[in-house]
Amino acid sequence: MTTTSFSEREVPDTGASAAADLLPSMLLPGLASPSVGRTARRFFERLRAGLLFAAACGAASLAWPNADYPTRPVRVVIPSPAGSSPDVIARIWANKLGRALGQPVVIDNRPGAATIIGAQMVATAPADGYTFLYTVGSTTSINPAVYPKLPYRFEDFVGVVRTVTVPYVLVVSAASPFGSTAELVSAARKTPGKLNYASHGVGQTTQVVMARFLQAADARMTHVPYKDGGIPDLISGRVAASFEPSTTAIPQIAAGRLRGLAVTGTGRLPVLPNVPTVAEWLPGFEANSWQGLLAPKGTPPAVIDRIAALSQEILGSTEFQARSRELGLMPVHESPAEFQKFMVDDARVWAKVVKDNDIRAD
Repeated sequence: MTTTSFSEREVPDTGASAAADLLPSMLLPGLASPSVGRTARRFFERLRAGLLFAAACGAASLAWPNADYPTRPVRVVIPSPAGSSPDVIARIWANKLGRALGQPVVIDNRPGAATIIGAQMVATAPADGYTFLYTVGSTTSINPAVYPKLPYRFEDFVGVVRTVTVPYVLVVSAASPFGSTAELVSAARKTPGKLNYASHGVGQTTQVVMARFLQAADARMTHVPYKDGGIPDLISGRVAASFEPSTTAIPQIAAGRLRGLAVTGTGRLPVLPNVPTVAEWLPGFEANSWQGLLAPKGTPPAVIDRIAALSQEILGSTEFQARSRELGLMPVHESPAEFQKFMVDDARVWAKVVKDNDIRAD
């Protein structure tokens, strides 16, 4: 048996209204003639109104979630290993969010490939409000500029909530001869390229932050990438310096293994009150990362707004504030629209740093 769909009858794709107007002539061509009776015409007018109403309801269902959302667990993919700072912060947030939603918020750690593995999973996930990405700034601000064959695009995500700002700390060995940023830069300028610095790999934030710093300081050092960041070699003095996220630097400084020379934020960290900002020596310098929640493009705005509103309450809680500051992280309060604009601006800034320093990763 052969069936014929509206598309096979060559109905123009001009929307629900046009399709409803064409319906009488498509079903029974004779009814569209001027001689058709009033009863038939009224029937089709009512049918047309019903079709338009149904189309409007269908469109609304795509934009607005079920009033009972969520009706099942919500998955949050973290492209970082368990125990990392994004994982620690996300679990505090997820536990409280799950209670507020009345459904579990399940953490799914998918580390590897500079956050690319986890990011790709979420970029291709259904935009139904049940899959999110809790990630770090490099996912959208650095990776698109560094990796020419990235399996996702910046545009594949929408910002939900930025949870914390992540400052970086310029560190050297506790036994290093350099006691200040000025001393390190002075030595680097006198012997360009002789001093080296460690990073977590080509194109990683630790390299890009250092590249930005050296460019601003008009100095040159040699990059030595490590898979593990090179902390042991930094402690032993085999490499001269590194920029480490506050979460990594603070315990090493507290243990007396590393010395903090400067932090990249606009103000000193409460947990490192004796470590000045880079800006105190190099006015205007700032180079932070961030952590935040992203959703696949097309996620219903009502879902995003609800998650964002509940998250802001969590970010303001005593527990979240205290734990964040212990790690040297600064909680953020902004709307989804403000977060989205921030991501666009942030990506533009870091893309320029990557281009200026010719940083590329295969």
